Amino acid sequence: RRSDRARRHVQGRPFAPALFFSDAHTRSHDAASAMGYAGYAPGHQVQIATPLQQLLKLIKNDATLATMEKLTRNTAQAPAEEKFRKIRLTNPKIAEIITNVTGAVEAMVEMGWVKEDDGEFLVLPAGTSVSMREVREIDDARRALKKWEEEELKRRIAARNKANADPEKARLLAEMAADRAEQKARGPVTQGSVAVERSDKSLAERMQTAAGAGCCGSSGGG
Repeated sequence: RRSDRARRHVQGRPFAPALFFSDAHTRSHDAASAMGYAGYAPGHQVQIATPLQQLLKLIKNDATLATMEKLTRNTAQAPAEEKFRKIRLTNPKIAEIITNVTGAVEAMVEMGWVKEDDGEFLVLPAGTSVSMREVREIDDARRALKKWEEEELKRRIAARNKANADPEKARLLAEMAADRAEQKARGPVTQGSVAVERSDKSLAERMQTAAGAGCCGSSGGG
């Protein structure tokens, strides 16, 4: 009994036998740990875009998405209205905003619309319906497009500011602009030039003098 009690207690704490894990359990645990190290929180699921979402992402025109949203909403809310279930793709306005826009017709087909009469019409067949789920996906695409456009604008502004951040470059550009204005104010030359000594040489003249000195070298060379 004393030996049993000794085995059950180690340094005053209850003794617990070691757990045994099979190789399969160990491999499963290692795989789960690797996913955790890759940055996934427990229970995290990677959302894969649906084919419709991928096609909507190709559309970079908010007016196109807005028109598609209206057409889809009308059909979802009034599925029995035949006028909402047929679109003439050759209509000039529809052609400009849907037919000729990358991803637009493909997205409509993905929602259940079919082409008829050699592609002149898009028709939602009887028995096929769209729902507010498609409307929400189009609305999500519009918000994503707006965010992308805002980020693009910020990048362009940052690039422009970076180009103008060099004060020396800005000074030279200002001098060149002033030099062009001065030459324009002088007007065309109508008589032979006369050598005039000037101390306030223009930027173009200073650049020409510097270029000549670099090409010809020093006059004192042997």
